[in-house]
Amino acid sequence: MRRAALPLVAGLLGLAGALGATLYLHAAADAALERVLEERLLGAGETAATLLTPVSASPEVLRALMRSSKLEGAYLLGPGRTVLADATGPAGGRADLLRTDMGRAARAQAGEPTVAVAFTVGDQPIATGYFPVRDPAGRVIAVLALEAGQEFAASRQALRRALLGGVILSGLVALALAAAAWQWARTEALRRAEAERGARGGALARMAAMVAHEVRNPLGIIRGAAELVRARAGERLEAIDQGALQDVLDEVQRLNRLTEDFLDLAREPRLEPQPVDLGALVEEAARGLGHAWAAVEVKVDVPPLQVVADPGRLRQVLGNLLTNACQAGATRVEVRGHADGRQARLELRDDGPGIPEELQVKLFDPFASGRVDGTGLGLAISRRIVERLGGSLELADAGPPGAVFTLAVPLAPGGKRT
Repeated sequence: MRRAALPLVAGLLGLAGALGATLYLHAAADAALERVLEERLLGAGETAATLLTPVSASPEVLRALMRSSKLEGAYLLGPGRTVLADATGPAGGRADLLRTDMGRAARAQAGEPTVAVAFTVGDQPIATGYFPVRDPAGRVIAVLALEAGQEFAASRQALRRALLGGVILSGLVALALAAAAWQWARTEALRRAEAERGARGGALARMAAMVAHEVRNPLGIIRGAAELVRARAGERLEAIDQGALQDVLDEVQRLNRLTEDFLDLAREPRLEPQPVDLGALVEEAARGLGHAWAAVEVKVDVPPLQVVADPGRLRQVLGNLLTNACQAGATRVEVRGHADGRQARLELRDDGPGIPEELQVKLFDPFASGRVDGTGLGLAISRRIVERLGGSLELADAGPPGAVFTLAVPLAPGGKRT
């Protein structure tokens, strides 16, 4: 049962990342929405203030302003806190101090417009704006006060519903993953009793397809929400918010690559065998490793050997083996190759700490990994690819020090070149 729990743990870690990305995205979108709503209220107030005068600001005009901008209140303040006109109440009295921020009203009287959240009703923040109303000579003669509430910020409610939907979907995915892990545990027990590897592969394939399918659903929702926020907010987002959205999209891409690894267990990847120079593929893999692990020395001693293989898939296998050595702590990797009968044989030897004894017996099983952040899929998928090419991938020496893997693939007719 301990091994059966490994896919569940791996899936839940991926789910935790997706849920964290959802919450992070919601926070970034909420902050961006707050700025957009403030700019909207500021634009409505400044436009209205340029058109109003104490004479033209009748309750009917203020109510029309409320309807057009979806506001909760609008009134005009004169000197001495006098309400000159009010869309929702009587005029002529003094301003209600519970409703009016006299400090900001005084700033507007001095010519400075302001927009800020003044108070909340329940869980709904009420933003208010104070805007100077000027005469033709440019003197401030009144202050226009606007109140924006639930209707003005209706998009905030939609954002909250989207968050709730994302959390609910994540919970459903967690249940699906638990069911997948339970099913896999039953299949794993049957697999141990089966003599043929094909039956074992079929069980793993069904489990992998289920997990990959369920993880992809919330990923699509998260990606769509992030792209929607970016499309709607556009240039109004600050650089830090643009960066936050990009971080979310990058995390979604990383999790999507993880689901592709799961799908490689669920399907027989299409292979296109053809004659290819094994030595050139090893050199290419070594160069690719240098971009991410520049401090690791890779020594290649492989003669030109023509083999029959899918170049892309075999390059993937070589990359997995070299990367695993670096992630284990190796500082040097030697790759040697030679022809052995009808096969080309490679030996990959590193100077890392070796492979723990408890991991050796299950090293090529899916989800078996010696690293905390490892998925345990690389070696399992690599062995399947090599075996489908008619070759083999084995652990020859677990160390310490270091580990040695041997890889064999069929030579092409007349494949050894001098």
